[in-house]
Amino acid sequence: MTPPKKPISLSDIHDVYSGAVKKRDTVEAEPSYRKTDRFSREPGHSGSAANRPPSPTGRKLR
Repeated sequence: MTPPKKPISLSDIHDVYSGAVKKRDTVEAEPSYRKTDRFSREPGHSGSAANRPPSPTGRKLR
């Protein structure tokens, strides 16, 4: 991974996450980042974990 050509400021990070369009101050093409729904929850998911069977009682056998 190559280091950025200029330091990244906190306002740059907020602009990327908010989706604001940044004015180009250089001629070089800068990578554009956008938010995706890659990790969004499925609509039918209840949000709770599946029930696990109760753990066996007593000592573990080897």
